[in-house]
Amino acid sequence: MNRSRKAARYGRLAEEAARQIYDLDADHASWHDARTSDGRPVETKAAMLNRADGTEGRFRIFEDYHAKLVQHDGLYVFIPYRARGRGIQVVDARSVEASKLRFNFYGAGGHRESKQVKIHPRRVFS
Repeated sequence: MNRSRKAARYGRLAEEAARQIYDLDADHASWHDARTSDGRPVETKAAMLNRADGTEGRFRIFEDYHAKLVQHDGLYVFIPYRARGRGIQVVDARSVEASKLRFNFYGAGGHRESKQVKIHPRRVFS
């Protein structure tokens, strides 16, 4: 399995973990993954710790999606994890209101048209 497919698989597993931890309802759109019981949109962000190459992943936040979350009183759930076989081990979880987060976005550099910011897990879990 290539790196992109693994990342997608681990991301789905992190979304499942977030739904269980925070009792969320699955509700996929381009800019969110779930909803709270009162209908607030939730975007799950996952970052792998202790990668094989010795680096740690980052939480990627996209400017356009962040603006939509703020506009709709949404939340982020941050999930740092370790790969375990074909699954993941959730190390921690944190829910944060999108409106409380301020970022300096920069060029996309990826497959999306929006600007982005990459956040080290230490900034969320310090």
